[in-house]
Amino acid sequence: MIRYNKWRNNFEKRNSMDQQLTPLFDQLNKHKDSRPQSFHVPGHKNGRVFLEKARPAYEQILAFDQTEIQGLDDLHDATGVIAEAQQLAAELYGSKTTHFLVGGSTVGNLAMMLCVAEPGDQVMVQRNSHQSIFHGMELAGLKPVFLEPERDEATGIALGVSMTTIKLAMSKYSGAKAVFLTNPSYEGYGQDLTLHVQAAHEANMIVCVDEAHGAHLIIDHPSWPVSSLKARADLVVQSAHKTLPAMTMTSFLHNNSERINSDKIRLYLRMLQSSSPSYPLMASLDVARAYLASFEISDWNQLTAKIAELKECLGGGDGWGQTPHKLGDYVQDPLKLAFVTPYRDAAIGWKNQLKARGAFPELVSPGLLLFTLPLNADAIDVDNLRSMLEQILPVKNKKRGHLSRNTAQPKELISELALSYQEMRERKTVLIPWQESEGKIAGETIVPYPPGIPLVLAGERIREDQLETLAKLINEGSSFQTGDSWVYNGITIFLE
Repeated sequence: MIRYNKWRNNFEKRNSMDQQLTPLFDQLNKHKDSRPQSFHVPGHKNGRVFLEKARPAYEQILAFDQTEIQGLDDLHDATGVIAEAQQLAAELYGSKTTHFLVGGSTVGNLAMMLCVAEPGDQVMVQRNSHQSIFHGMELAGLKPVFLEPERDEATGIALGVSMTTIKLAMSKYSGAKAVFLTNPSYEGYGQDLTLHVQAAHEANMIVCVDEAHGAHLIIDHPSWPVSSLKARADLVVQSAHKTLPAMTMTSFLHNNSERINSDKIRLYLRMLQSSSPSYPLMASLDVARAYLASFEISDWNQLTAKIAELKECLGGGDGWGQTPHKLGDYVQDPLKLAFVTPYRDAAIGWKNQLKARGAFPELVSPGLLLFTLPLNADAIDVDNLRSMLEQILPVKNKKRGHLSRNTAQPKELISELALSYQEMRERKTVLIPWQESEGKIAGETIVPYPPGIPLVLAGERIREDQLETLAKLINEGSSFQTGDSWVYNGITIFLE
């Protein structure tokens, strides 16, 4: 049976506010209907000044594209409708406070890094974290200790950090100030972090979680991953736009603990976010929260059953299969539909066939095809999706290969950078052929994208297995968000 989370109080008591309310959205509607005269920014003046051919596409949203005028509140000093909208979100998720983010989960990850540790402090970081986590460490001047995630041997998919690794790291680095984890993974695999959080708190460490793919996880049910908010993590970032009906770049930062200095969070969010945050983005967070809150138990039951039906109907076939719903202690988010194959060129064929049908998945990488399904049972057309996938999934080109999406397997579960960020700023660099860089200290970061997880980090010694993965990625035409000049001109390394 599905039930709403009860980690604060019972559902009815915890939500003392009316979750059907959308205060920011309603106020923007009220302002629009008053037919206001704009003598303030932005320059489109409520849509009256705009390129004519673009007007039909934009005119509705431009009426909501306002600034901090009377009645519309101010994100950075919220006391009115934005404050109310954020409080509604905090009550729904059971957090102490919730902050609206208009720079994606990236800005939330940066703020977490900056507010929980001081320059020079040691922090533990899951090695397959999003690149924004590593950017935050560099900006904050921290000393990272990297924790390797567990991996599924059959698919090569990276999961999360085990309790064994956490305990080993805490025994070696007892002075660390915080632990940064990612849960669930890009492919939707999540574990209950309750024991991780308890161990960290006993060691006087703050727990921060990048839960970018888990903004919808407000239910208790064995078919769905457990939110890190329920596990009592201190700070949690969620990308509303990934699984909720919210606009791109919208996220939440939840303060879930008395251990966190709320003033520091607000300070760094003022520094990191625009002083003119987008009202359409903030209003979409307000609406997305109300949408999620409107889900009844029957809605969750229907959604869970329909996705299970779809996955059971699809099953597996010659040369391809689905990722399992459970991998040990990890549960896959039902909204993630993933297919794997041992054949090197199969996924590229899937991608081309989907494109020809006007269908665009979340991710296609060597050996993996990933869909993110909608949070609405009525929006899932089982028959259509089944028909399409049954046509494209049979593997025709059976050249065997191995998954090369960040499958580099280090020997050590725990590692550190060879140089501090300060030393990197002062050290000279040189270019050498990337094929000859094993054992050298990387002077640049290499990030295959998607999903934006660094394969090689500046400051770490380059390993043979990393170079093997890079070779496969180059051969398969993968994209790199950090650029590909290292392929042609040589990789940057630090002189020793």
